[in-house]
Amino acid sequence: MQFASMPGLNPRSKQKGGLLVVKRKAWERFLSLLYPERCCCCGKPVVCGKVVCTHCRPRLKSILPPLCPYCGCAKKDCRCGGHRRHTDRCVSPFYHEGAARSALHRLKFDGKAYVAEMFCLSMAKTIQREYGEVVFDCIVPVPLSRAVSKKRKYNQSLVLAKGLAPLLKVDCRELLIKEYETAPQRELPAYRRSGNVLGVFSVPPDKFIHKGCTILLVDDTITTGATMDECAKILKIYGAKAVYAVTATASRLSES
Repeated sequence: MQFASMPGLNPRSKQKGGLLVVKRKAWERFLSLLYPERCCCCGKPVVCGKVVCTHCRPRLKSILPPLCPYCGCAKKDCRCGGHRRHTDRCVSPFYHEGAARSALHRLKFDGKAYVAEMFCLSMAKTIQREYGEVVFDCIVPVPLSRAVSKKRKYNQSLVLAKGLAPLLKVDCRELLIKEYETAPQRELPAYRRSGNVLGVFSVPPDKFIHKGCTILLVDDTITTGATMDECAKILKIYGAKAVYAVTATASRLSES
């Protein structure tokens, strides 16, 4: 899956009236006459190249700097208490609210893979802003278990990672596997999430991690950070020097 790029990475897209507009190829514009493109957030028809409609754009809650280096939320919204993790940093373009939450649900549960374009463009822009000096050796998606992958038909984190690869000019590698079935993290209270994913990820024998490499770890969303933390721990055990994380959305934790 390839997407048109974003400001600062490729001239094929631009900001117009606060909306990201992607310059489509001629055949894509022709095809849109027969099959109109749709808003990534609500699914309503949009002009060719407009990723998000004018109704949904104000409902995207962007996460703006200065950011907490641990949870990725804006410092004014941070409730993580500076809890250190195995990830070196984490960033996300949007809060898991409003239009971004709707878009992620469409990507994750409704099989709307095209929604990843909006997230990938926004994630790439956030990476460029926050990780500008970091040189990544590869992009690694958080894996799903075999049963969940079969049920959903695809791994949304892999779709995001593959969409980011051409934007960042970094290879995507599936270095992790999830060996055991676990209860969905979203169904568990925060205090149980770390234990739920403890020891469930590994690097298969046919995969190799270069010692001292720097990895960009990709997932769809982050709440407590337990899943990303466990994945980063395994990658570092197998030789990675640094693991930076990026997700499409991040949840604001309650003060309790």
